[in-house]
Amino acid sequence: MIAIGLDLSTSCFGWSIWDDDKLMDYGKLKPLVGNLEWRERVEDMIVQLHDIMKKYKPVEAYVEDVPLFASKGKNILVQLGFVQGSLDGLCVSHKVHMNFVAVGTWRKNIGISTGEKDRDSKKIASLEKANELFGLNLNIAHTRTGKYCSERSDDDISDSILVYASTRDKYKSGKYFGR
Repeated sequence: MIAIGLDLSTSCFGWSIWDDDKLMDYGKLKPLVGNLEWRERVEDMIVQLHDIMKKYKPVEAYVEDVPLFASKGKNILVQLGFVQGSLDGLCVSHKVHMNFVAVGTWRKNIGISTGEKDRDSKKIASLEKANELFGLNLNIAHTRTGKYCSERSDDDISDSILVYASTRDKYKSGKYFGR
């Protein structure tokens, strides 16, 4: 079964393609045109995602679910709802079944602590776990002062990989014993 793992925002889409338990391909999509309003950015990336779905023909999509609340306010929930609605339309047009995975669920399943760590620590843990499990070299970028830099890192890719992997028994915490 071909599946796609997704981590979506209004500025970047992380994606991963799977053949059952085997990671086949991955990447991230950013708007092709600069200075777009957030809705236009999402539309631009949905068109790019359409091309990926045409190429790989997934039958299942696993996507990080929109939380029930956002620490940054209601506008974030509206924007993420728009992203999910746009994805829903794309999946329907490609006959792809969508599965939503709560952020706390996939992190727990994959063995990333969900304790009182800050967002940056969770992103770094995601990158390290994806690199470890799949022998990758996803970028973990820092500023000159040593602070984590999400804009230059590949955490959107690692999250898309781990969202899907967290649903597979092979990769659930405690189940992974090497390749």
